Amino acid sequence: MEKDFSFLVSKTLSGEADEQEKQLLREMLRDSETDASLYDRIREYWDADVEVDETLSAETQKRILEGVKTDKINHSRRDFALKFYRAAAVILLAIVGGAFYYHTVNQQNTYTYATQNAIADYVLQDGTKIKLNKNSSVTFTSAFGRKNRKVDLTGEAYFEVQKDKSKPFSVHTQGAEIRVLGTSFNVLSDESEKQVTVALVEGSVRFKAEGCDNLLRPEEEIVYHTETREFEKQITDLQFNTAWTEGRYFYRDIAFGDLLKKLEHIYGVRIEMDYPEIATKRITTSFLIDRPLQEILAALQDELKFNIEETGEEKMIIQKINESEQ
Repeated sequence: MEKDFSFLVSKTLSGEADEQEKQLLREMLRDSETDASLYDRIREYWDADVEVDETLSAETQKRILEGVKTDKINHSRRDFALKFYRAAAVILLAIVGGAFYYHTVNQQNTYTYATQNAIADYVLQDGTKIKLNKNSSVTFTSAFGRKNRKVDLTGEAYFEVQKDKSKPFSVHTQGAEIRVLGTSFNVLSDESEKQVTVALVEGSVRFKAEGCDNLLRPEEEIVYHTETREFEKQITDLQFNTAWTEGRYFYRDIAFGDLLKKLEHIYGVRIEMDYPEIATKRITTSFLIDRPLQEILAALQDELKFNIEETGEEKMIIQKINESEQ
């Protein structure tokens, strides 16, 4: 629903929505006070010159207004909307080329960088670089950089932290904290699997959560299970953990059922398993991030012997091949 809302808002504000789409948006706004309030905020930014919180430094404002580095072209607000809704990647409260929005909590502004159907790059006010995987977000407040540098993560991100000994950088997700001074590392917060995975590329990080306090060295990985409070620490293949930052997903020795869950998250499509016998079969596969879901599943059909049924409602069903088709 959130995806539909952002899609309709962007088309309406850019003047591209037809009457049916406008009516659907009006119904959403009528039925939800939250959506109506958010739409008013988005429209204010759309109609006015973009401004940011006056309490932020000039350098912070500059970085916020730069937003996401996409296509190396400065698009107008209208061009931005047309580009992203046609790509099915419209984000709420789009400000100058990036998915960026904020609200006020306890007299502090809260800012969020978010992605939906595309990977995006961001730069925080301290110079820290963040690459956000699909359907992920990073949130921070206007207090960022004063005494410390704290961000909250949902999903997956690769961080290149600007070193500052006086202000430690920390990532918080699912009750876990990753604290660093200056380093490069990958964090995957998988809420469906109830686990957090941190892989260190360079520098050092300290991972803290209930029942776990560990210092990681380069090429080490820690997998923390949020329900059981158990964890595994081991040497890892960094290519496996960070392949997505180079435009490719890589899964090694993964159960087919688990792969389908990850594909559901990546593509926002519901995948039902009507062939449980192959759910536990383990495979190794990789694919480019921009490849269609149908193409990825089709490449596995010969090996796993299944059919794909598309229902037309953003849902796919994995079925057993009939004996007559074999």
